[in-house]
Amino acid sequence: MKQISTIQLFALIVTFEIGSTTLFALGVGAKKDAWIVVLVSFVLSFILLWVYTQIPKYYPKQNFAEILHDSLGVILAKPLLFLYSMYFLSQATHNFYEFGALIKMTALPNTPLLVTLYLFIVVMVYILDKGIEVIARSIEIFIPYLFFFLLAAYFLNMISGEFELTNLLPILGEGFQPVLTETLKVVAFPFGEMVVFLTIWHYVKEQGYIRKTTYIAVSVSTFLLLIAQIVFIAVLGSELTASSEIPLLEAMLSVHIAMIFTNLDIIGVFIIFIGGFYKTAIHFFGFSLVFTWLLNKSNPKWIIIIFGIALPFLSILRFENLDDQRWKGMEGGVYSILLYALLPLLILLIIKVKKKHNK
Repeated sequence: MKQISTIQLFALIVTFEIGSTTLFALGVGAKKDAWIVVLVSFVLSFILLWVYTQIPKYYPKQNFAEILHDSLGVILAKPLLFLYSMYFLSQATHNFYEFGALIKMTALPNTPLLVTLYLFIVVMVYILDKGIEVIARSIEIFIPYLFFFLLAAYFLNMISGEFELTNLLPILGEGFQPVLTETLKVVAFPFGEMVVFLTIWHYVKEQGYIRKTTYIAVSVSTFLLLIAQIVFIAVLGSELTASSEIPLLEAMLSVHIAMIFTNLDIIGVFIIFIGGFYKTAIHFFGFSLVFTWLLNKSNPKWIIIIFGIALPFLSILRFENLDDQRWKGMEGGVYSILLYALLPLLILLIIKVKKKHNK
């Protein structure tokens, strides 16, 4: 079985967590306190991350299907595998459509969306077919550039004349209630989406470092997201940030430094490309693995190819436009909470009880 190192796991998690989050002003319902929402959500997410990383401690090197079969039995494991496979496929279509629509909007405006999606799915299927090790290595190559462009984007905005920290004041001007309301959404996205890594833990060589690596990676990605929210609000203001379709591009277009650094939206396009591509790839790989296990197979090659060919059509049939995609992304709150929070916690409790009983 192909394996990945802790450094590659770190790169996978950071890229996944950043993903498409730079396209949004997370927690913007709390207006100027959106950055506080990210901070509070990050702290609460440690509970979810503890649950996700505790499960492989009981079953090192065993995949998610084997864990469910051993802890719950086949009768319960099969329906849960189906639920998770559909959830990951739903997330993949959601990310894929958004990624394709934004690339069409910014870089390929004259290219039909279906053509754009098929151009990317061919590359994605090729990489996924090579296995987790190739995915991890390719992300390991790109992540220094992702860090560089993200930090460059934030730095250039900070030294531009548009950056005003007073836009963040007063802190908690409307009390803590808006922050609490938005926190539940931000815990779900992007932190709750880490549930897909339950399908990947068994590939990690150093099993004992999964939790430590996960906490460090999520901390680093949260730091970058926190800076993003501060920059968006300081440059655009809370009202414009909330109404902007792509706050990152709006912020980059506002950069004018000595008439040399201008029209830097290409940096935003690169960040969208890397984040969107790999977030879709990881969700789709998670779906392919779970669906393969559901069919009692071991090699996901044909699932990747068949559903990869269908993914652009599924995405376009599901969403009419970008507004429809974002609106539908807010649906299914109870279903999402069940899959990313309640079921993993329940599975962990059952495992602990069963292990204690066996002892």
